[in-house]
Amino acid sequence: MARSNFRSQGTANSNALDLFGDRKEPEEQLWIAVLTKAIDDAVYSSDYREALYAISWIEGEGRDFRFVCHLAGRDSNYVFRKLIKRITERKKEIEEWQKGIRERISNGLAMKNAILLSKQKIGGLKGRKHKGGLHSGKKWGRKWHHIAHPGFKAL
Repeated sequence: MARSNFRSQGTANSNALDLFGDRKEPEEQLWIAVLTKAIDDAVYSSDYREALYAISWIEGEGRDFRFVCHLAGRDSNYVFRKLIKRITERKKEIEEWQKGIRERISNGLAMKNAILLSKQKIGGLKGRKHKGGLHSGKKWGRKWHHIAHPGFKAL
């Protein structure tokens, strides 16, 4: 019996048939990771800005989304159908959070303006009377005013 010139380059397991499709090419694993990261950002990210970018990328079903799904070995229509319900819920959650922030900001500004108006009515106005006469409205008065004057010459 003649001996074969074929020499195995690895173990018996590495030369076995890929029956279940478990082994993938590194490039395909890379694109699966890219797709997974986008989905993770869209659904679970605490950074709402990045979440909205990922959501719009998936919702748009653009050429890039379809191409990444293709390179990852996934059907883009299937991926979109599986994600659309969760992404819609997440988008609504983020929009409600943003609306709450806007309301708190406007309420805070309204409260700040009310406080400032009440302080002006109590006595924060320029020209109100005090023991020595009228307030000038300047913190330093005329004491340091001559330094800023362009025609002033120091001794």
